[in-house]
Amino acid sequence: MNTSVAMGPPLPPINGTVPTLTVFVHFLILKYYTRYYSFCTIGKDFLDDIAVSRIVLSVNDRLVANLLLAVDNGCQAFVVDEPGIASFLDLFIPVHDIARQRSLDKSLILLITQQNQTQVFDRLRSQEALRELPNVLLVVYDEQERPVNLYTTAISIANILDRKVHISLVQLPIDWSNDWRNNTYFPDKTTNLNGYVLRMAMCNYLPFTSYERLADETGNAFDSVTGKRSIWLDGTELQLLVSFCEHRNCNVLLFPEDEDEWGDVYPNGTGIGLMGSVAERRTDIAFGAFYLWFKPYNFSTYTATVSRSGVTVLVPKPKMLPFWRTPFLSFSLPLWIAVMVTLFAGILAAWIAGTVRLRLLLLSIDGDGAENDLIAEQLTLSDAVLMMAGFFVGQSSSIRTDLWSCVFLFASLLLAGFMVSNLYSAGLASIMTIPQYERSIDSVKDFAATGMPWYGPTPYCLEEIWEATEPHLQQILKTYIAAGPEETNLHAHMGDSGFVIEQAQHGNFAPSNFLDRECSTTLQPLKDYIYTQNCAALITNTNPLHSNLDEYILRVQQSGILYHLGTRTAIRYLPTDVMQNIERARIHQHDEGAVTLKIGHFLGAFFILAYGLLCAGFVFIGELWGTVIIRRVNEVLVRKVTYKNRNLAENYCRKHEMQGT
Repeated sequence: MNTSVAMGPPLPPINGTVPTLTVFVHFLILKYYTRYYSFCTIGKDFLDDIAVSRIVLSVNDRLVANLLLAVDNGCQAFVVDEPGIASFLDLFIPVHDIARQRSLDKSLILLITQQNQTQVFDRLRSQEALRELPNVLLVVYDEQERPVNLYTTAISIANILDRKVHISLVQLPIDWSNDWRNNTYFPDKTTNLNGYVLRMAMCNYLPFTSYERLADETGNAFDSVTGKRSIWLDGTELQLLVSFCEHRNCNVLLFPEDEDEWGDVYPNGTGIGLMGSVAERRTDIAFGAFYLWFKPYNFSTYTATVSRSGVTVLVPKPKMLPFWRTPFLSFSLPLWIAVMVTLFAGILAAWIAGTVRLRLLLLSIDGDGAENDLIAEQLTLSDAVLMMAGFFVGQSSSIRTDLWSCVFLFASLLLAGFMVSNLYSAGLASIMTIPQYERSIDSVKDFAATGMPWYGPTPYCLEEIWEATEPHLQQILKTYIAAGPEETNLHAHMGDSGFVIEQAQHGNFAPSNFLDRECSTTLQPLKDYIYTQNCAALITNTNPLHSNLDEYILRVQQSGILYHLGTRTAIRYLPTDVMQNIERARIHQHDEGAVTLKIGHFLGAFFILAYGLLCAGFVFIGELWGTVIIRRVNEVLVRKVTYKNRNLAENYCRKHEMQGT
């Protein structure tokens, strides 16, 4: 592979005579190829005596590697001599499929000898690569190396389902005797595509893409099964494509991918679904709100950005807390711990104070009979428990005031009980009049902390965060599960999972095929996005409509028509009630004013009463069993002692009788 680096000045005009092939090719290069970064000559180099920057490739066994290297180094147009035409056209598509550079609007000049014109033309009429190259000029030259005739290509369409390429060669009218420099040698073929068949793959993904089958000749696209114009394409992206084809006079042939949907692409260039259909060139373009994923980019490319989307998660709404928890909601968990510590500390202090007081009273009396009179002054542990419980619920209790230490102690306990009782009453009043809910999942970090599984249509939904280093993003990657609409709908009704949801540029949500009216009322979106991305179409690397479609997409974007298309699609197809439920999910619908008290609000008190009765019953049964067991143990011990004493007495009597005799 040789490279020339200098660029010579234009040649002087030559009128009235046929120029040499070198002069003519040089003229074409300067007029049409200067807009390219670089171009390649393959085969015989007719520019070898002219200083023109180019990459020169020889037709040999290393043509594949050299052509790939040339394309990656910026070769965007080609001049191919007859010996290299067949090899170059056979390699054009596979080389560009694996090349890193993806330049648009490539041009091709084929130099063909007059004596081999018929054979070469016959091979060109079925050449697949010419379908990807609208800018083609065929120069037929004679033995004196002067151009004789010029041709360009046109695609003939006999059957819309026929994948075989039919190329027509159209001769350009050139009068060499006049000023041939002013002629157009690369006529515009993209303004009117003359029914060019654009093979398109898509899946139903509202509001971006949608299709339905109608009666014959009533649709806006052709069915790949019947070949009839019986497909109606709709959605933000497909309406854009339909309007583009109406403007450019091309036909859309639909290949739906409802089973595999977005699919996957494998390292060898094969694949399934939408991505696989473009990578294997079963279709020319695929629509489905594609993000700029890297994996399919190895074998295909993307159009200009059609719209912007944000990916978030639908999570279960916080449920209203059950009424039996009402008595426990006045205080938070740390405050409950502080109250219980205060309660136990007060019980212990009161019991110790009562015990010390009793000891002091016993020391201050004289005589044994007076001790019995002080039994009523004894403060037992159960008395201390009930006393502290009474203080905490605002109830009176007998207080000993004969010692100043007891006065200070019980005064502090009364004050503490007063504060706790009033704080609890105030908290309970608000709890019983304002609805209380579980903790809401509002952010991505909150969702990651729950460890909740979540479902989406494809693993590529998370490609943007596959390499994320944030702990919460790594956590949600572990819990993500790819599932179909049926399985996702099942989990949506169970209410124990999250779901990928995409908010389109103008506010609509997708996917919605797993949502119905019932489950949509139990879900709400997070307040923030996991990530945002741009949506585009996936297209083959050499698609001839790529640059025109990009220009059209940008025009539609800046005009605001995309908002109209999205709104119209949402009105037509999206379930209005479901979308409204999702949009208003964080607006709690309650009557104004305080909540009317119901019997349910007292379930907590009944629960405490039932729990106390149950505990008292079990303790009472335990006490009965304990009394019976203790009595029986005492009876056994008494019986054993009596039996032992009897034996001792009998032995003693026998011993004395034996001594008396």
